[in-house]
Amino acid sequence: MEIFDFWPAAGLFLATGVALGMILMGFLAIGTYERGYKEGFVLRRPWRAELGARREAVIEARRREMRVAVPTAVVVTPSVAASGG
Repeated sequence: MEIFDFWPAAGLFLATGVALGMILMGFLAIGTYERGYKEGFVLRRPWRAELGARREAVIEARRREMRVAVPTAVVVTPSVAASGG
């Protein structure tokens, strides 16, 4: 290219500018991602609480429809196969 014949340091300045630009864009991208993640986490918190409340309401409604006692705790008993005997 003709610019490199006219100004020999043009290649050095071009490479340096590209490298510094990539480093700057990397920091900006990481900062933007982190800020977006934090904002999303804050916005999802009430949504998750509402989702949990809706699930509990659906489970309670299904229990009432079935009119069967559903145990709330699961009792684990050791089986004969698990003990090796």
